[in-house]
Amino acid sequence: MHSGELERRRARTLDESMLVDLDEPDRPVVDFLRSTPGRMAMTALVLVVVVLTVGVAATVTVSDRQQRLETLRSHTEPLADAAQRIYGALSSANTTAATAFLSGGAEPHDVRDRYDAAIGQASAGLVTASNGVSPNDIESLTLLTDLSNQLAVYTGMMATARTSNRDGHPIGTAYLSAASTLMQQSILPDAEQLYRSQADAVTESERSVAPSLAVIAGAVLAVALLVIAQVVLARHSHRRINLGLVLASILMTVLAVWLTVAGLLSTHAADRARTAGGQPLHEAVTARILVQQARADEILGLLNRGSDTASDARFEQRTEQIGALLERHPVDGAQDALSGWMGAHDKIRSTLDGGDYPGAVAIARDDRVPGSTAQFARLDQAVGTDIAVLRDRQRDGITRAYVALSALPAGAAAISVLAALAVAAGAAPRLNEYH
Repeated sequence: MHSGELERRRARTLDESMLVDLDEPDRPVVDFLRSTPGRMAMTALVLVVVVLTVGVAATVTVSDRQQRLETLRSHTEPLADAAQRIYGALSSANTTAATAFLSGGAEPHDVRDRYDAAIGQASAGLVTASNGVSPNDIESLTLLTDLSNQLAVYTGMMATARTSNRDGHPIGTAYLSAASTLMQQSILPDAEQLYRSQADAVTESERSVAPSLAVIAGAVLAVALLVIAQVVLARHSHRRINLGLVLASILMTVLAVWLTVAGLLSTHAADRARTAGGQPLHEAVTARILVQQARADEILGLLNRGSDTASDARFEQRTEQIGALLERHPVDGAQDALSGWMGAHDKIRSTLDGGDYPGAVAIARDDRVPGSTAQFARLDQAVGTDIAVLRDRQRDGITRAYVALSALPAGAAAISVLAALAVAAGAAPRLNEYH
């Protein structure tokens, strides 16, 4: 080989521009991320962020639902019950006051005591409700103010009516009729509106405790990412199992299952509180108010000696409504008591039409079956007992919904932290192999 050829080969061998790009910048971070350990580190970091995010979201979401249930249990539902008691007490007071007039003079002590007790319950309920209503609930506060003012007017009119009745003045019946009209056309509608607004708030709160599908989906996604990471890591490390990632997968699976089961149990309990407690409770409360109003109409019609046809018409209308409500929501003994009461009412009407007013009053005051007072009392007691049972059922469902979520916020936080630590523990040995 001649010397010229040798020099050319040496020149090509020592040409550094052919070996290194002198213009390429130094990028250690990018180079690391492109490398296998860099991709492993980023994968571990992403998994840690995902499991911690799911844990935080689950904790916040479930805590929020628990707070709503606690507010429902300790504030909203008791306020609705107070409104219902106001509604019932006012109607009972009106019915009891009208019953007292059947004596024709000095009212019986037990009847007067029942009237005073009903007025006292209504007044106490107004105070309780006023203290419990949110300052932002302007509608309810306005209703409570109107009820308090109208109740003062009603009791004044009723006091005048009772005094006139004791003195034997017929004007007492007119005052009684006016007071009853105020009660039925103004006070009770306001009380019903107050009760309905609070009952609707209870129903809305019960519907707001459904499980968060987004959080459950996030937990499932975290499990899927952990499984994919294990498959990828197994291909690079040639190890089938990574204990850290397996443990993290198990923990997140437990969290996903826990979120699903607890959410379903809580939702089922809240739904049962609504469907088996709250909804039939509305019908039972309505039925009891109609029973009280129908009794007041019956007595007013009797006191007016049959000349008040409007009271008779209202009695027929309200007993028909009661019958329809009892068909939708049967109450033990109520339908039989209603039939007996309507039969006693027919006897009152026929006796009064025959000119026997004392006989009609005797049937109306008879507290032995099949007397009108006895049948009315049976019906009122049956519906009242049903209201108490339905309220207990509603509160029990709300409590069960709360208990189903009780340990989940702390559990979700603990599981997500443990899962993040397990991911780090699983990734660390593999990264160390590259050092």
